[in-house]
Amino acid sequence: MDRFLSLNLRTQMMIMILLMAIGSMGIILYSAQRQREADFREAAHLSLNLATLVHNDQKVLLSGAEQLLATLSYVEAVRLRDVPEVNRILAGLLKKSPQISNLLIIAPDGNVWASALPIHKPINAAERRFFQAALRSGRFSSGEYTIGKVLSKPTLSFGYPILDQQGKVQDVAVAAFTLTNYDTLLSSRNLPPNTSLLLLDHEGTILFGNKARELAGKKDRPDLFDSMKEGEQGTFIARNNSGIKKVTAYRKVYLKGESEPYMYVRTGIDEEWVVKKTSLPLMVNIAVMGAIVLLTALMALYISKRAILDKVRALREAAQKISAGDLTVRVNHCVAGGELGELGTAFDGMAQQLSVDIERRKRAEAEALAKGEELDRYFNNSLDLLCIADTRGRFRRLNPAWETVLGFPLDRLVGQNILDLIHPDDVSATADAVATLERRGDIQSFTNRFLHADGSYRSIEWHSVRPDGNIIYGTARDVTEKIKAEEEKLQLERQLLHAQKLESLGVLAGGIAHDFNNILMAIMGNAELALMRINKESPAVDNLQKIEQASTRAADLARQMLAYSGKGKFVVENIDLNRLLQEMLHMLEVSISKRALLKIDLHPSLPQMEADATQIRQVVMNLVINASEAIGDDNGFISIKTSSLKCDRSYLKKAWLEVDVPEGEYICLDVSDNGCGMDSATRNRIFDPFFTTKFTGRGLGMAAALGIVRGHRGAIIVDSEPRRGSSFRVLFPAADSTADIGEAVIRQESWKGSGTLLLVDDEDAVRGIASEMLQQLGFNLLTASDGMTAIELFAANPQVGIVLLDLTMPHMDGERCLVELQKIRPDVKVVMSSGYTEYEVTRKLSGKQLAGFIQKPYRLNALVEALRPIA
Repeated sequence: MDRFLSLNLRTQMMIMILLMAIGSMGIILYSAQRQREADFREAAHLSLNLATLVHNDQKVLLSGAEQLLATLSYVEAVRLRDVPEVNRILAGLLKKSPQISNLLIIAPDGNVWASALPIHKPINAAERRFFQAALRSGRFSSGEYTIGKVLSKPTLSFGYPILDQQGKVQDVAVAAFTLTNYDTLLSSRNLPPNTSLLLLDHEGTILFGNKARELAGKKDRPDLFDSMKEGEQGTFIARNNSGIKKVTAYRKVYLKGESEPYMYVRTGIDEEWVVKKTSLPLMVNIAVMGAIVLLTALMALYISKRAILDKVRALREAAQKISAGDLTVRVNHCVAGGELGELGTAFDGMAQQLSVDIERRKRAEAEALAKGEELDRYFNNSLDLLCIADTRGRFRRLNPAWETVLGFPLDRLVGQNILDLIHPDDVSATADAVATLERRGDIQSFTNRFLHADGSYRSIEWHSVRPDGNIIYGTARDVTEKIKAEEEKLQLERQLLHAQKLESLGVLAGGIAHDFNNILMAIMGNAELALMRINKESPAVDNLQKIEQASTRAADLARQMLAYSGKGKFVVENIDLNRLLQEMLHMLEVSISKRALLKIDLHPSLPQMEADATQIRQVVMNLVINASEAIGDDNGFISIKTSSLKCDRSYLKKAWLEVDVPEGEYICLDVSDNGCGMDSATRNRIFDPFFTTKFTGRGLGMAAALGIVRGHRGAIIVDSEPRRGSSFRVLFPAADSTADIGEAVIRQESWKGSGTLLLVDDEDAVRGIASEMLQQLGFNLLTASDGMTAIELFAANPQVGIVLLDLTMPHMDGERCLVELQKIRPDVKVVMSSGYTEYEVTRKLSGKQLAGFIQKPYRLNALVEALRPIA
């Protein structure tokens, strides 16, 4: 640069003109290159648009053909195989469908028994792909390239199954296409010359080619066909089958339900057309640029001599005199006219005032430098965010702390409007704050969210002043972590309070259900024994049966309370959720509103889960009925969907109460509807026990569902807005085992026991009815009302073979009593009874070698099933 500046002005001007010419030429070449790239993109876009047009045309054509065949499958003559009438109908339909070359109906053995065109000899299509796929899948299916046996022309056929009343395939209706109608489509488009179109089947056989018709029926070049395997559509540059380099695009065409495309659409535009389109403008631009450079150089030489060089020489000589100390020199008389004349006048004024001003300027510069350096040190070293902005909200100056907090370089932030960086939800409030600042002159405290370079937002707390009408001074601080910590603390407190409330209610519900079961034991047992002993003709039979029914309903309510407490599992096994939902489908359809449409979408390879099938059915039923009630008397839908999902900790935080479940693979049950939805207040109480929005009901359904899910170590995620419907996602941990669902079979055969049995229960009513049942079964009976008495009786009566022991008793509970009994006789057979479920009891007494378990309230047949294996 120094060497360039040392050259004379004329040489500098010539060099600058040359550099400008070189730069302009570079711009032209660069623009040409960009234009060529744009032309190639345009060609690829045109090619892909053409492929998409053919793809959409084929989809519309196939949709019409499918509707035609579907309608044909319901024609009475087709179902009765009235050959003459069906041939007449097919011929009429063919005349109205010029896109279709033939319509056929084929029997399940492959023989064609009806055709729109005359058939002169029997035809069998049993080996055709479209026929086999339609028989196998039971839906509209595609074929491959063939030479039609009726028209003897290349065709692509599609099959549609005709089902009988039992849902079996009675026949296959076929529509054949010759794919020759695309010349008209291409001619109607404003496309570059030699634009090509190829249609290929799924095996790479060419069905149609507008520029190479002789290729029909031949296999595509393997490298070209393989280039279309990736993605649903794409573009690439390659030489076609004729050796011409093309900008190529492709689209795949699918039938619904088929994973493999039945057709590939490939289009191409000549690369030569793209190159020619760019070359001519480039040559013209280069020629024009050369002429402009030459003319500019000549004019510059003339102007530089007359208007610049002579005057600059005079100014240089005067400046040399001033530098030598001669402040009396004047130049206006020799450089008059134009800008240099104005410069000469200014030069003279400068020389006149220079001696006076120089000392004053030196003093002012020294003072300003000192103040500026002091302000800069404070401004640049502050950890707080400091800024200066104009009243329109644009940053004028920022300190380095902004770059640290927001991640943007300072040169990008300077000149930026504040509102462009604010979170959209905070723009209105920020604008109001600026208005307040203009009205009052200061804002003591204000918080909004600023965009960070990584796409997130940081919370900034402001203190701003406006000392005059044009400038705003702001001091700010990043309070993101502070706000986040406060929100997390508040959320944790809410969750802890809610969890404590639910846990307390769960313990209460479980205890009530346990005591309730003891009472029901006496009612149900006495009713059952009374029915066994009373004359069947007695009028009291009906009353006893009603007592039994009412007791059963009360037991169901107790099970719901146990479910809410999370202790309601009965039979834990590996179950297939898809199979369970399919078995429930009919029951769900009759349980919902007639105006609600039930949709079900089951994941095809769903892992099994370890659960109680009965309780899972209760969860599904509660969610579906809740969705039906949300729809009410309006038309709507209920969707049931299953899937498998890897859940990390961040996703599990969305769960209700953020339950402590481990990360891993979960089975998802999604139940959603488009009903009335819920506001935030209802969402916050949806799982509260005894909370209901219905006129009738106990409000235990959703609470029981939550308890069941918690008992299975799962979680529930709720998403709902008013008038937008609701979505419940239930997560169950996937099981490691793949065993099938087992179902217990209870044999109702007559059985009698023998020997001595010790009955231990602190409830007099339970002990009384159980004694009658055991005596009815033939046992010699000893009874005890607590654990200590039971141990004494057992030690004094070695003939006791079985002990029926209650788990929950005062002073000495069943668990401790069991340990003491086993100390007396290790091989003692103890059957534990409890109002809680077998799953909870066996988990609590793991390793204690129980001989059996029976849940209260129990009936005589349940007692038989518990005692028969060990008696």
